Amino acid sequence: MANGAYRFLPVLGALLIAPLSPPAHAATDLLNVYVGAALGHASLRARDSRLIPAIPGSLGGFDRGDTAYQFMAGVRGLYLLGAEVDYFHLGSGGVSPSWSGLGALGSAHLSQQGEAAFGLLYLPIPVPMLDVYVKAGVARLTSDLSASGSACSSGSACLPLCPIRGCPNGRFSGRLSTTETTFAAGAGVQWSFGNWAVRGEYERFDALGEHPDLLSVGMTWTIL
Repeated sequence: MANGAYRFLPVLGALLIAPLSPPAHAATDLLNVYVGAALGHASLRARDSRLIPAIPGSLGGFDRGDTAYQFMAGVRGLYLLGAEVDYFHLGSGGVSPSWSGLGALGSAHLSQQGEAAFGLLYLPIPVPMLDVYVKAGVARLTSDLSASGSACSSGSACLPLCPIRGCPNGRFSGRLSTTETTFAAGAGVQWSFGNWAVRGEYERFDALGEHPDLLSVGMTWTIL
């Protein structure tokens, strides 16, 4: 009987030590590194009155919806906290801002892209494999704007004067490329299965007095 009891000592020791040891998943969740990509819809927005200085007038805000994409890399630690860096392209194309100056606006174009760094806070949602999070940080967003038109009013001769260069033969044009580092924020929800996760996310940025945003669906893969 005594010799048989010795066989159970390792099992008894394991049962006594187990409550004092951290769960196996806790050690792996202390620092998770992931990469991912997303596709979505963006609202490109910008406003700047310096774009066309040659003709007195007011150029309305640029506003365009377009398909956007994003790449991200991040780390999640201590269960509820994380950090992430993103590259995003909100799209580009023709827009139709209002024009209250002399003559008529012919065409306009807007493109926006940039990088962002976020801190993430995961909310304590008691649902397995489901995460809800909010994020805030800074974004470095580049906006490229251009517009052109004619200083000729409909049914009349071209205006004889052009105050500065950029208005030859009754035409005017302007181009502006600017990069700003501003506040950015967002929120999202993700469902995890193994090392993969599907996320839906909304992000909002600042650019030239307007607020472009991005609504996307993507996937991440935990590599560590």
